[in-house]
Amino acid sequence: MPGPQGVPRADIIRLLAEGHSDRSIGRLLHTNPKRVGRIRRELDLPPASRHTTLTLEQAWQAQTEAVDGGHMRWTGYLREKTCPVLKHRGIDYAARRIAFRIRHGREPEGRVLPSCTYPGCIAPDHTTDQPMRDHLNQQYAAIFGRAA
Repeated sequence: MPGPQGVPRADIIRLLAEGHSDRSIGRLLHTNPKRVGRIRRELDLPPASRHTTLTLEQAWQAQTEAVDGGHMRWTGYLREKTCPVLKHRGIDYAARRIAFRIRHGREPEGRVLPSCTYPGCIAPDHTTDQPMRDHLNQQYAAIFGRAA
């Protein structure tokens, strides 16, 4: 008879993003702290400290996974099973808005949507806000004319 399933990697990453130590995650999830440490190193996260926590961008990065084609998949919490949300220091952040700010260096205006067709992509390079989409639509109309 096979043994119990291991602790899901996503659960460990969620606690790493919240700033927990390897040892405390091991205790909370009943897993080996050495496994937690390996995952921390794979994600290039700093060791936990009582005096520092992850920045918002580091916490975001800890809950993403690169996939083929330059796309990124969200491994963290999904509100209503579709909207990627990062919980950081007790506040909920829209993960796509963080991705936009990482790439464009400013706060987005309106909804942030992916510019690609990969389902749920949150790659910073693939994020657009409303003014960007409006500009692209104007360019398209100037080249091809307005749709009937």
